[in-house]
Parts: sequence; structure tokens; C-alpha cells
Amino acid sequence: MKDLFELLTEKERRIAAICGVVVGVAACVLLYAAAASRGAASRAAAELRTADEARQVLDRDRGLVRKEWQAWKDAQKDLASLKATGFYDGTKGLEDMRMDLQRIFDASGIAASDITYGYTDLVKGALQKVSADFRFAASYPVLKRLLDTVERTPRFLYVERIDFLSMTKQPGVMDLRVTFAGTYAY
Repeated sequence: MKDLFELLTEKERRIAAICGVVVGVAACVLLYAAAASRGAASRAAAELRTADEARQVLDRDRGLVRKEWQAWKDAQKDLASLKATGFYDGTKGLEDMRMDLQRIFDASGIAASDITYGYTDLVKGALQKVSADFRFAASYPVLKRLLDTVERTPRFLYVERIDFLSMTKQPGVMDLRVTFAGTYAY
């Protein structure tokens, strides 16, 4: 290769040297640009991985939020169903509760007397508790049948209190005061 350069004139050698320097400078510039773009590419890849991880977290959170939202929708349906079937309708007044009490008395074989009703607001304007207080005389099996009948009632009617007033002269017969409570929804 040295011999080849000796064949060139001085002017041609300068041009070859200038071309060599230009090619060297261009190679250095290209290497620098390649290194810079490689760094930018690795930073972009890292940002892409971070964004993908964030997307996965958001997808997971979105799935949890959807499940929670569905649970709330199901709870609303359950509450609407309970309101329709469990609570007494407050717009009808006490008629439904009175009818249920009469059915319970008939099924239990009880002749209740002196029924008094009391009212309590549970949630202002939304729920109201109505208590029905009455007296009767019965044996233990009749009381048990009464409690079983109340327990099978589909509405929110429950025994709030039982007072054993006295034992009657008849053996096994008790004088009782029972308070039932029902819930009305408006």
C-alpha cells in the first residue's frame, strides 16, 4: 500500500489525506450519533416497559373496580327486592301488617285481645318501625307454634318482647304480653 501512495503526486496525496480526514470525521460523527440513538432507544424501551407496567396495573384496577361496581349493582337489586318483599309498604298504612297478624293468630289458634300499636322512625322519612302489643293466654306448645309462624313470615316481622305476666289457674296455661315489630318502608 505504501508503494501505491508513492505513485501519487503531492497534490493527490493531500486530496487523499483530506478525504481520509473527512471520512474519519464522518465516521466519528456517525459513531457518536449511533451511540446517542442507542441511548435514546434504551431510554425509550425503558419508558415503554414502565408504561406497559402502569397499563397492566390500571387494567387490574379496572377489573377490581368493575367487580366492585357489579357488587354494588347486585346490592341495589337485593335492596329493591327486600323493599318489595321484606318491608311493609308505608303508603298502604297498617293494613298489610294487620292482615299478617290476623293470619298468624289464625294459624296459631290464638285469640289476641287489646292490640295496641306504637310507631318509631328508624330512618327519617324512609323506614318506620311499628310495634303491635297484645295479651293472650296460652300453653307452651301454642306459644311455640306462634313463634314458629312468625319466624316463617316472609316480611320483616319479629318478636320484640315476650312478658310472662302470670300463670293462670289452669295447669300449663300462661298469661302473656307479646310485642311484635314490623318495618315499613316509604
